[in-house]
Amino acid sequence: MIEKFFRTQEVAKICQVAQGTVIRWIKDGQLPASFTVGGHHRIHSKNLLGLLENLHLPIPPELSLDQSLKILIVDDEPEICRVIRWTLEKDFPGVLVEEAQEGFVAGLKTHSFRPHLVMLDLMLPGMDGFGVCQFVRQFPELKDIRIIAMSGLMTPEAEKKIRELGADDVLEKPFDHEALKSRIHSQLNLAVKG
Repeated sequence: MIEKFFRTQEVAKICQVAQGTVIRWIKDGQLPASFTVGGHHRIHSKNLLGLLENLHLPIPPELSLDQSLKILIVDDEPEICRVIRWTLEKDFPGVLVEEAQEGFVAGLKTHSFRPHLVMLDLMLPGMDGFGVCQFVRQFPELKDIRIIAMSGLMTPEAEKKIRELGADDVLEKPFDHEALKSRIHSQLNLAVKG
């Protein structure tokens, strides 16, 4: 799971207490925290989870231990799906992966699976990647899903269009393992910060 750090204001909001209370918990050793270069407290998600459990407070979904990262791969080329799945399973242990080979199914799976990230090929049978991106972005409840558009023919016009439709990043095929891993990691960090 990707690490997440919280500011004292965020912890106060989650715990429904004043920010001063959070700072006191840190000073009293009840809540381990690190410091930024500027001297601000940062609380790791596992430490916040421990505090919530000790105080018998509800645990928000983003801190739930059973929540796994979810990624939807949308590509009609089985080899591309295999490469992405291999990268995900190797570099992101515990990730849940679903696949769709065409646009309409991708739209349905995005709604039902609620992935953190969609790896979206632009050239698909039926509804293309542009249509899928536009479809996903019309639903407010899906606004936090990150989308990486992929294509072997990523022209400047195609990149401009897909970004305007709501894609967060683009990746040109063929891609190497490190580029793929880096882009996925970057987008998942943004998804978790949500």
